[in-house]
Order: sequence, then structure tokens, then C-alpha cells
Amino acid sequence: MPDLPGLHIAARPRRTARGRQADRLILYFVMDGNAQLSPSQQEQLLARLAQTYYKTKGSVTAALRATAESLNQQLLDHNLKEASSGQQGVGLLILMSLREERIYLAQCGPTHAFVLSSGGMQHLYDPQPTRRGLGLGRTTPVYFSQISLKENDVLILAPQPPAEWSETALGGLYGQGLETIRPRLMKLAGIDLSALLIQAKAGPGKVFLLRPKPATATPDSAPIPLGAPVATAALLAEAAPVVEVAEATSEPFSEDATLEEQPDTEAVLPAPIPTAAETPIPPAWITMPAAAEQAAPPPATGEEKPAGSRRRRASGKGFFAAITAALATTVDHFSQSLRNLFRRMLPEESLAALPGPLMAFIAVAIPLVVVAVSMVVYFQRGRAGQYDQLYSQAVQSAEQAQSLTDPQTSLIAWQNVIAYLDQADAYELTPESQALRTQAYQAVDQAQLIRRLDYQPALTEFLPDGAQVIEVAATEADLYMLDASNGSVRRAFSTARGYELDPTFQCGPGFVGSQGIGPLVDMVALPAGQGASVLGMDAQANLLTCKPGEPPLFDVLTPPFTQWGKPSALALSANNLYVLDPEKNAVWIYWNADKATQPEAFFTENFPPMADVIDMAVEKNDLFLLHVDGHTTLCTYSELGVAITQCTDPLPYIDSRPGHEGQVLAPYPAFSKIVNTQPPDPSTYLLDAAHQALYHFSQRLAYQRQLQPQTPISGGAASAFAFRPDNRLVFLAVGNQVYYAGMP
Repeated sequence: MPDLPGLHIAARPRRTARGRQADRLILYFVMDGNAQLSPSQQEQLLARLAQTYYKTKGSVTAALRATAESLNQQLLDHNLKEASSGQQGVGLLILMSLREERIYLAQCGPTHAFVLSSGGMQHLYDPQPTRRGLGLGRTTPVYFSQISLKENDVLILAPQPPAEWSETALGGLYGQGLETIRPRLMKLAGIDLSALLIQAKAGPGKVFLLRPKPATATPDSAPIPLGAPVATAALLAEAAPVVEVAEATSEPFSEDATLEEQPDTEAVLPAPIPTAAETPIPPAWITMPAAAEQAAPPPATGEEKPAGSRRRRASGKGFFAAITAALATTVDHFSQSLRNLFRRMLPEESLAALPGPLMAFIAVAIPLVVVAVSMVVYFQRGRAGQYDQLYSQAVQSAEQAQSLTDPQTSLIAWQNVIAYLDQADAYELTPESQALRTQAYQAVDQAQLIRRLDYQPALTEFLPDGAQVIEVAATEADLYMLDASNGSVRRAFSTARGYELDPTFQCGPGFVGSQGIGPLVDMVALPAGQGASVLGMDAQANLLTCKPGEPPLFDVLTPPFTQWGKPSALALSANNLYVLDPEKNAVWIYWNADKATQPEAFFTENFPPMADVIDMAVEKNDLFLLHVDGHTTLCTYSELGVAITQCTDPLPYIDSRPGHEGQVLAPYPAFSKIVNTQPPDPSTYLLDAAHQALYHFSQRLAYQRQLQPQTPISGGAASAFAFRPDNRLVFLAVGNQVYYAGMP
């Protein structure tokens, strides 16, 4: 890529806080999750963070922490706002402050830094596996470290480095130039990589923009051999425009190439452009124009044009000029050769009798035919060769995986099989590769304790466009869906064809009997025999009791002694009603669902922080609180007056996968929903919305398995799920449809 999104090299402002005058700040930010920011939004965000850094007084670490906390708060506010829709973004941030030879690093989330020096390799990362990134909680995870860079030392920053970047693989890179280190890192990384490569040089402390330069164009006198890769300055400029501070050149890249100094404003350090050997272009019998012709500077016009427009025009004109000149030269040479051939084959009078237009047509058509045939041969033989090589590597990796006894190394080998097949399928798709892929998927699923479900559409018709299902509840015959787009509950009833929507069902604002109810924020299905089907609540703790064929009934919960903040969740267990109010940091209990009596507080002291709680579940005396970062707090209610309610925060997720037994499950997703199921299989299920996956835990959060669709369901992230009371069917909401599958 010509630019590296999320990289911001800050310019020192004229006025800085005390202690910031000598600092040079580099921010490297990567978003994970299904709520991504555009490159322009990231750049604006990072520019504001740089201002925060330079305005913060005190030590370097204090300024770095303040910058990270600012980003964490902005991402957390965004995630809390989007929590009901299942959209969530996790920020991975590396902050680097340079002061002479000393570098201060602040790493947020599972990021990694590798320092290659004469003393060996140093690997810097947060050793705590629970540090998951920014935007998932009030606490900002920051891991600080300091390093001293000497000349030729190399620093590699990677938010999510590939597993192949081991200490052994990277240890031998010191002392080599960037043009050698970069391709070796990319070869180890595979096809997907985001990383920043920095090398220290002696100088005044400035930051330079370093890019590979295109290879020299082939002279007129040297035709390009069949099968050779072609790369010129014009062609590479067309594929990846060069930024303002690094003009296109026909010289090959070298370690000591002259670099233009970065202006003292704002810099972007892009990933290098692939070299000619890495970017093959289908060959043609075309003699390329001389490099000097391509690199000739444009005449001065006396008027300064925008840099971006100059680059676009230069790259476009250079490309088409090169192609036009090459075709003209080829046609001229071929026409002369054709005349010489005809003179040998035909009498002079026959040659003279050939019409001029025919000669011109022959001169143009035959080179085009040759080019077409060459390209066909290239794509057929070249692509087949690439496929054979990659498929063979996949087969070898599969054989290795089958011979390994260690579950973890075997899993890595099977994952390598899938990576090789992904590359091979880009060239050719064969039954053999698909069969091997199926085998690899099954092996990975078995190692990860993943079961695949055959989801089918539950509703006979889609919900309206724009519907946002944030809660699902199921009874033996009905399906209820809370639609956040209008704050109402929709009902579907079971038929032989599936679940049909009930257009007469009334449960939400705007219906007769709803009175002043606001948009519903949560709902629960009521047990059979209570005379109603579903209970809904708005953000002011007003209730609606709804029943098919009848208008809803409005009711009000008696407020607690603290009054209501902003109730957000509702739960029903053993006929007791529980209400979550994160704004007041409280959970209230209405015993026997008596709405007319003032509720009792679940906590009397040792309150766990609940400002970032997005969902809850209750099982007898146990209260499960799900936080926005995905961790769970377990609190057990004490019915004894002399004892207090006890909480475990966080309650760790215990791994049970082969090779990980008894360890803490890490990393875990940012779960968005929590549901408890009843006997005969009492369990806790958590929704990984981005992957449409359900994590099955015991009621003390020991990992059992993961339920995923056989193939990803179109429509984006999952937003809600529920089980039928008999636990034989699971329902999953994706987009404006609800899907169901039989439980394994």
C-alpha cells in the first residue's frame, strides 16, 4: 500500500507544555472489531491525540498515559453508544516519543515491539493476557518501556505480528539494510501484514520518509524476454502514486539512496512499494522507452499546482506515454521486418501491389496477436505453476500436522494449510484443494472445540429494512424480537412453513394503552400461565405487558430510594424481577415481581463498577454482569443479614481446549450478550457478535465449546440470540432476519 493507515508522525507545535519541547511523537493505531474508522477519521483522531500529548505537562510517561486515556474514553463512549447494535471497535495503539537517542514506548493492547541491536533482539509486549485494547473499559491498559537506539539499530512495531516472527527468525536480521530486512519480514508474514519498520541513522534527529524506488526501465535496444517481469517508473507510479516527499525515479532502491528530508509539518511513513521482482506484470513483446525519457522533468509554468494533481497527471501521462511510445516503436520495427520477409517470399511487383492499408493492418494486427498469445501462455502456465507450488506446500504442511503429537503445534500446522490454500485458490480452484481445505477446517474446529450449526431462516419474510433486533426471546410456539429502530417488540408465531410475523401484535410506544411509554430498551418472555406473553421496559423504568390479540397494559415500577438513573436491562428469575441501572451503579430486586413495593438493592457494600455493564443474567442467587470489554463479574446474593454479597471481578474464563487445559482463556472476544439456560444442561452462553459465534461455558465460566455457522451468514454481525425453553433450538438475529438451528 502506498500509505499506512493509522500512522501519524506529529509535528511539534510552536507552543508546547513544559517538558514537551524536545519530544518527537509517533502514533501507530489499528482498529479491530466490526466498527471501523475510515482512514480520514483515524487521521483526524490521531492529530487531536498529538495535541493532547504536547499540551500535557510533566514526565513523558504522564503525557503518553494522558494521550492513551483520551483515546480510550473516546472509543469507550462510541462502543457504549453502539452496544445495542452489536457494533464494537477495539483500539490497538503504540505511542513512541523520541528524545535524542532515548525512545519511550507506550503499548495499549496485545501489541508488540522488536528491537534489533548489536546486543541481540529484545521483544517488548504486555505480558498480561487480559489486556485487550482500548475502548472496552474505564481502565486504560498501558505498558511502558524505554530503549536506547544506536546507529543501525532496527525497531519493528506491529499491532498483531504474525506467529512466524519468532526470536530465532528475527535475531539474524541485525546489520542488514532495509531493502533486505523488509522482504524477509514479508516472506515470514504471509499475505496480510500491518507493521512499521524503523532504522536509526546518525543525524540531527529528524524523521525521514523512506520508500523503495522503482527499478530502471529497459532501454530501447533491449527487448524484454518472454516471461520476464516488467516494471518502469511510469507503471509503478500508476499502480501506487508516490507521495510529495519522495518523487518517482528510475533508479533502483538502495540502502544509502538519497532521501528527501521530511518537512517540519506532518509526515506519513507508508509501507514500501513492491519491487519489480515482487510485482510481475504479464509480459509483452514491447520495447520500453529509455528511462531518461520517462524521468524528464516537466517544463516550468510559473504557477504552483497542487501536489496531488501533479502526481496524478504525471503518473497517468507517464503511463500512457510509455505504452504509446512502446507500441509505436514495436509497430515500426515489425513493419520493417515484415517488408524484409515479404521481399524474400514475393516478387517485387507482388510486394508493390499490396495496398498500403493492408500493410498497416498486418503491421498492427500481428504484434497484437503475439501479445495475446504470450499473455494466454503466461496466465495458463504461470498460474498453474503457482497453484502447483502452493498446493504442494499445503499438502506438506498437512502431512506434518498429522504427524505432530503436540496439539498446539499441530493446530498451527493446520492453520498454515489453510493459509497456503487461500493463496492457491487465487490461481485455481480444484476438487483436491477443496477436499484438503475441508480436512483442515475440521482439524482446526476439533482443536478449538468448535461445532458448526446449520442455520436456516426462521421467519417466512424478512423484517423491514432498517430493523435492528437487539433482543430475542422464544417460547414453545412464539418468537419475540425487540426492534431498536422503533422501540417495539415484534411477534412471530410458529407454522408449518416457519415463523410468520403477527401484524396485529401491539407492544411498544404509540399503541392504545401504551400511554407515555418510551422506546423499549429490554424485554423478557413471561412464563406460561401469567396471562401475558412478554414484558418490556423503557429507559425510565416504565413497563408494558403485552399479549397477542390485546392492547398492551402500561405500568410503572416503584422507584428505589435513590430514584432512577437510566435503567438498561431487565431479568426474571424465580418470579423475581431484576433491573440494571448502570448510571446509579445498582441492581434492584422486586421480590415476587411486586412492582408496587420499593425494590431492594442487590448490593449493600463492595459495589462492583457497573458504568460499563451492557447486559446481565440471573440464575437463582447468582448475578452475571457483562462488561463492554467482554469480561464478566459474578456476584452471589447473600440472604443472611450478617453476610454481604460477594463478587468476583473479573471471573476468569477457564480454557479446556487441548493443550490449554486449566489455563485462562485468552484472548477472548468482546462479548455483547449473555444468556443462562436451565436444566437439564444449565450453562452460560456469550455472543461473539463479529464472528456470529456463541461461546458455551459452564455456570462458573469453564469453556465447553463454540457454536458457529457452517458458513458465515450474510448481513454482518449478529445482534442477539435466544434458546427455546427445551434448549433444542437456538435463534440468532443477523441483520433483518432471525435464523434457527438444532442444538448439537
